Amino acid sequence: MWRTHGIANYRGGVCRSDDGGRTWIKSNDGMEQTAATHILLDPMSPPNARVLYVAGFGRGVYKSVDGGLSWKLKNNGITQNEPFAWRIIRDNDGALYVLIARRSEDGSIGNDKDGAIYKSTDNAENWSRVAMPEGSNAPNGLAIDPSNSKRLYLAAWARASGTHGDGGGVYLSEDGGKTWRQVLEKDRHIYDVTIDPRDSKILYASGFESSAWRSSDRGEHWSRIPGFNFKWGHRVITDPADTQKIYITTFGGGVWHGSVNGEDRPLDIATPELQPGQ
Repeated sequence: MWRTHGIANYRGGVCRSDDGGRTWIKSNDGMEQTAATHILLDPMSPPNARVLYVAGFGRGVYKSVDGGLSWKLKNNGITQNEPFAWRIIRDNDGALYVLIARRSEDGSIGNDKDGAIYKSTDNAENWSRVAMPEGSNAPNGLAIDPSNSKRLYLAAWARASGTHGDGGGVYLSEDGGKTWRQVLEKDRHIYDVTIDPRDSKILYASGFESSAWRSSDRGEHWSRIPGFNFKWGHRVITDPADTQKIYITTFGGGVWHGSVNGEDRPLDIATPELQPGQ
């Protein structure tokens, strides 16, 4: 979409249901037509005046303080022209992060097509830039440790350079995004990172290399989940009924459900584990 059309052609917005999804109405007052890629509800807002945030791809961040009846654009501090707002994340202290998707697919970096991360500590009224990991310019997903808001896990998409792409994988920051280090590089095209809601030491990552990953030590070490060999993995969702099973959504490949300790069957998609430096 963004490669061939300007944002004026992006259609969409927000719809609201008051009957559990049986019927829907538009709820876009104050919001221009936009490709809304994410909506976040502030769980601390009162039920009769819910605070909501929407990532508008090509517009930026919209905010509502009346349960989605009306919206205002909140881009103060975001420097990108027509920002590709992609995901909004809230930590347990109330700070917000917005991920700005990059515009380029080539190996260029350090220009106006870079993606970015911004943080707000005043409910999206003002945003300040958070440093990206060195050599990376495509933030794709962000997870925040529920017990330590300074511990951030970033899913990044590789640039089209090198043998397998550079600047992608999973990065860890222990100081709120001031510094980063790469903790997963065997998969360079990671779509998202999931923290197990029952145990924050357990993390999952999924990407486009026909692999999904699990860490049991807060992201320090990762192992490939056996049995999963779908193309174009999307996101891991933990099974609420079984601590040893997960769901993995995919782009065009259905939904995979299986054990995190399943049998390591032969792959039917020839995407071997990357071996950096070999």
